[in-house]
Amino acid sequence: MIELSAANNNVTRLRRLQQKRAVRETEGCIVVEGVTAVHDAVRAGRARMVFVRAGDEAAAQRLCDAVGDSIPVYVLDAKTFDGVATTITPQAALAVVDWHPATIDDLVFDDGPAIVLDGVADPGNVGTIVRVADAAGACAVFAGPRTADVTAPKVVRSAAGALLRVPVVTELTAAAAIAALRARSVRCVGAVARGGVPYDQFDWSAPVALVMGSEAHGIDDAVDALLDAEVSIDMAAGAESLNVAVASAVLAFEIRRCRAKGRGS
Repeated sequence: MIELSAANNNVTRLRRLQQKRAVRETEGCIVVEGVTAVHDAVRAGRARMVFVRAGDEAAAQRLCDAVGDSIPVYVLDAKTFDGVATTITPQAALAVVDWHPATIDDLVFDDGPAIVLDGVADPGNVGTIVRVADAAGACAVFAGPRTADVTAPKVVRSAAGALLRVPVVTELTAAAAIAALRARSVRCVGAVARGGVPYDQFDWSAPVALVMGSEAHGIDDAVDALLDAEVSIDMAAGAESLNVAVASAVLAFEIRRCRAKGRGS
């Protein structure tokens, strides 16, 4: 374990990673916060360095036991640690973790759906959708230039470790992702508030990508024109819309249910 006096240069680096997307992209890493997330990164072999808050000796010792001598563990005084963490009440640990975006050629579309985000701007929603993708067995999330940065601290926190397991493609716009997916015989299905096929009556048996639009405007008209189909989730009278992360969960788990039922039969 290394004390603060030996960690100052890496604290500066940590601050830059938390604040600047360009630094995260250049270094190929993100910052994860919380003891559970740090343990997940260590077990996955993705952690480069670990920071623990002074006074949380038990958590620090568990992390040191987990990483052994392979990864440096820095103990930061409470003021320094709280200054680099991005939550109001930080947990006891954070880590710099290897992370790189996927490419479409990395993906296999035989089982779980892909989820394509078209301008989903809220970082909490984007992170939650990545978490949903992990839980529902999705093969990937496409989060292109108009969508919130998936390496941003709030997205990483909301994803709750799922960014270490779910491939995320960031280089393609939603339109380019749909074109590439359709070229690979993946059916692209957009979620719309009203007027689509009821989601529980849709045939989900073929390889499919869910296209989820922005919180304010839904799917862009130019993107909508590229879709193979649209589905809607029936809502109670008077409800105007459903949160995009919640809608993603409903649809992704419906696909999972239908695929499981198909395998069972």
